[in-house]
Amino acid sequence: MSAGQILLIRHGQASFGAADYDHLSAMGKAQAEHLGRWFAHTGKRPDLIAVGTLRRHVHTADLCLQAAGLDVPRL
Repeated sequence: MSAGQILLIRHGQASFGAADYDHLSAMGKAQAEHLGRWFAHTGKRPDLIAVGTLRRHVHTADLCLQAAGLDVPRL
């Protein structure tokens, strides 16, 4: 990515109303994969990503990076 850019990306949709809210819904998984395909399509490649500690944060990042075909260092 260009020097000096910061992208803030929220996790995919969580499972509202489920016994365990801290996982992605089917829509949330699709959102994360769509974002990864966008990264691949545009050729944008982050130098580093910061990921929260909740499972839905980590799962969103994993799906996005996998769909983008990227291996990026994490904080």
